[in-house]
Amino acid sequence: MDPTVSALILAGGKATRLGGIAKHEIMIAGRSIFERQVAVLAPRVAEIIVSGADIAGYRSVRDQLAGAGPLAGIAAGLAVITDWLLVIAGDMPYLTGELVDALIAARAPELDAVGIRIGDLPEPLCCLLHARTRDTVERRLVAGRFKASGLLTDEGLRVRWLTDADPAALRNLNSPSDLPR
Repeated sequence: MDPTVSALILAGGKATRLGGIAKHEIMIAGRSIFERQVAVLAPRVAEIIVSGADIAGYRSVRDQLAGAGPLAGIAAGLAVITDWLLVIAGDMPYLTGELVDALIAARAPELDAVGIRIGDLPEPLCCLLHARTRDTVERRLVAGRFKASGLLTDEGLRVRWLTDADPAALRNLNSPSDLPR
C-alpha cells in the first residue's frame, strides 16, 4: 500500500446508452464492477474515493460544475488529496493490479502525470495525476474545455507515457454490446 496515492473511481456518469443504470453496479462474474475495482485498488492505495455515487464505507466527492463530465469528477478528487491521484473510470471491470502497479511505479517527483497510450490514443480515465495538476484541471473547466484527454495532451504537463499496457485491462462498458453475456 502506498500512502501517497489515493484512488478516484469515477462513478457519476449517466450511462444513457445503457438505459441509465449505475455502471459501477453491473455484475461481472458474480461481482460488481465496483467490487472488482476495489479488490485491485485497496491493497495498493491509501484511500479509495468515489466521484458521483454514495457508496457506504467510501468517501465521496461531488462535481462543482454540473455537466462537465469526468473532468469535473477529477477536479473534485484532486481537491481532497495532497500527493497523487489514481483516476479510474467506474466502468472498467478488467482493471489489473499489474496496470495499477505500473502507473504507480512510473511516477517521479518531476512529473505531473503518468498516462497510458494505446496506439496514438491517450486513455485519460486511467491515469495518475499529481495534486499540483488541480489548477490546470480547474482552468480547463472554467474555459469549457471538458475533454479529459486534453488534460494530458494539451496543457504542457510533464507526462510519462506507458505504451505497453494491456488493452483488455482498459476495456470499458459503454453500450449493451459491451456487456458480457
